[in-house]
Amino acid sequence: MTLAILSSIATISMYTETMLLPALPQLIDEFDLSYNTSSWILSAYLVAGAVMTPVSGKLSDIYGKKKIMIILISIYTIGLVISPLSSNFLMLLISRILQGIGISVFPVTFGLVREHFPREKLAISQGIISSMFAGGSVLGLAIGGSIVQYYGWRLTFFSIIPIALCLIIIIMRFIPKESRSIKDSKIRNIKSYEKFDLKGAILLGISIVTFLLFITFLKTDIPSNHDTRLNFIMIPLSSLICLTVFISSFISFLLFERKSKYPLISSRIFLDRRILAANITLLIVGMSMFTIFQTLPILAQSPYPVGFNNNALQMSLVQIPFALVLLVLGPLAGFIITKIGQTTPLVIGTIAMSLGFSLILLGRFNEFYISAYLVIISIGLSLTNVSSTNIVMVQSSFEQIGISLGISNLLRIIGSSIGPTIAGLFMQTHLLPVNLTNNQYQFFPSAAAYDLIFGSMLLLSLLALSISFFSIKKQPSTQS
Repeated sequence: MTLAILSSIATISMYTETMLLPALPQLIDEFDLSYNTSSWILSAYLVAGAVMTPVSGKLSDIYGKKKIMIILISIYTIGLVISPLSSNFLMLLISRILQGIGISVFPVTFGLVREHFPREKLAISQGIISSMFAGGSVLGLAIGGSIVQYYGWRLTFFSIIPIALCLIIIIMRFIPKESRSIKDSKIRNIKSYEKFDLKGAILLGISIVTFLLFITFLKTDIPSNHDTRLNFIMIPLSSLICLTVFISSFISFLLFERKSKYPLISSRIFLDRRILAANITLLIVGMSMFTIFQTLPILAQSPYPVGFNNNALQMSLVQIPFALVLLVLGPLAGFIITKIGQTTPLVIGTIAMSLGFSLILLGRFNEFYISAYLVIISIGLSLTNVSSTNIVMVQSSFEQIGISLGISNLLRIIGSSIGPTIAGLFMQTHLLPVNLTNNQYQFFPSAAAYDLIFGSMLLLSLLALSISFFSIKKQPSTQS
């Protein structure tokens, strides 16, 4: 029962996100957004989740996971209600921020898995929950594409609100309370959690937001209608201010966390070599997945010769194989890890990621090839994600599993928020005029933009592959 409920949370969250993907070109047109600014449709949600993830993990360690879970999903539901009522882009961003606060529930859910499942079933349980993310993606792409195509993007949010309300009631009724041994353990360790690092959370939030704003505010030297010269990135004063604030706030955050008695991110946990390697890999997984989410809808729906001229429904069909593989391989990866450990699946996963991004970089011939390459990438993401998360779960102490998984989810969400922003920057700085009708030109991202996006993801995948070899070298005999 617990596993089914926790899996439902993952399904709903990813259904909401992926059903919105086919609507990105519509939102760009409706709110008159640049490609840079459009990345905040995903990034605002993810930044809020990144800031709140370590907060929710620590609060769940103090006040109990069930209570914090109900609060977070209630906030998420409020965000769902506001989104379809948005009359301007700012209102939409506020609703997305509320939804982002809600997704910080995931370290809490994995903490519940750690509390209620035996060690030998952790990988399988985590794999099942991870596969439900993919299940939500399949539903979101299949149903969301149809809704966006025929009824508009606002109805996609209305379709999920009743389910979210039912989920809150089910959690209140059926999620079990903490056992006596868990409560006693928290009572023994309550002094280490009696103060919450509010200043650290604020500094971290400022650092993430200003870094992404620095990228967003970069300007482009737009060519004239028939000019295909290279576009140049310009750094205006607003971007320089954001960069300065980011550097100062991030340094302040590091110094404050080092001196704090109750740090938001424990250096003892974070700097454990095994956990650190897994966390860096999870950051790359987040960047890779949400870069695809930001890029593919625009590539598929842009006109020839810069895209495939698909509609919202056709774009969804291109990405469904990607989500289906995630759905099947999630629980299967858990069984594999239970049998042979985490390191071998981790290496195979990072190899598949590298191969998939190299193919999509070199051979974007048509929609069939794109779907095939996405299948390879999804195999890599599934194995890499489940293996890395399992490493963190197993290496962390029982008392600090909430904050440890919070750090991991934080880095994955930070990567997820950076990915769309960088993709938006490359698309905005490499535009090509396309003659639509009657010599009416409109700018769309060129092939060079997609080369830069997928080339960057290839380099990051190779970095993840190097980290996986490091994990084998350090602890070749570690089993889940």
